[in-house]
Amino acid sequence: MLIIIETERLCVRQVTNEDVDNLSKVLADPVVMQYSTVGVHTEQQIYDYIANCKNQYDLNGYGHWAIFNSITDEFVGVCGLNKHKVDTDDVIHINYRLARDQQGKGYAVESTFGVLDFAKNALNLKVVHALIEPTNISSVKVINRTGFQFIKSSVFRGFEVDIYQVSL
Repeated sequence: MLIIIETERLCVRQVTNEDVDNLSKVLADPVVMQYSTVGVHTEQQIYDYIANCKNQYDLNGYGHWAIFNSITDEFVGVCGLNKHKVDTDDVIHINYRLARDQQGKGYAVESTFGVLDFAKNALNLKVVHALIEPTNISSVKVINRTGFQFIKSSVFRGFEVDIYQVSL
């Protein structure tokens, strides 16, 4: 099990096939996935998600990772980096989704700082973006707390999103 990031309270590691049940707490939850451009996942889609994560690790050296509480080993959610074309630009953007019972504890901010540190020091990235639907107030608060600046509004996968970026 490859640990990617360790923060004060969290351990962020690569996703494995053993994470299906944990991932369903996030990916199969309609409340958590409310702002997802891909929607709620079936069990088969969760297995496909895991396979895609592993593929992204091999291709890019990053992807989505599983977040666990370092002390209790309790599953918290997922976070990571994706590369997509937005408008005419290829952007690397941060994602995070926390299980419902893990929200409101500062884990999104903590894991975001960890991912940004990894992006800067391990990947040598100069900038990371965030694509957030304007009505997703919780995510807007997270990126405001972690230093992102609003750049512009756009459309991504048919959804109106606000694009933010942070320089590393």
